[in-house]
Amino acid sequence: MGEEDALFVASRVSDIPTPYVPSFKVPCSECGEDVWISEDMEKYWSEMRIVCTVCALKSASERRGPHTIKIVPENIKGIIKYLLSR
Repeated sequence: MGEEDALFVASRVSDIPTPYVPSFKVPCSECGEDVWISEDMEKYWSEMRIVCTVCALKSASERRGPHTIKIVPENIKGIIKYLLSR
């Protein structure tokens, strides 16, 4: 999977009814299921195809690897902030 095939993987609304950070809903480009998109991640999702976790896993299992997964700093910071707030 090259850079041109990059996917922005997002959590389904049905899996996480309330997002951890300010977010809005958009449909998965594969199945149409609503996913949460964090407002502060625009520089990433605006350049990639947005897919839900289910479709991302399906896509990865159907394609030969190796697969590269990148977790951006904003995502890590959001996870830490959420965990510290609990």
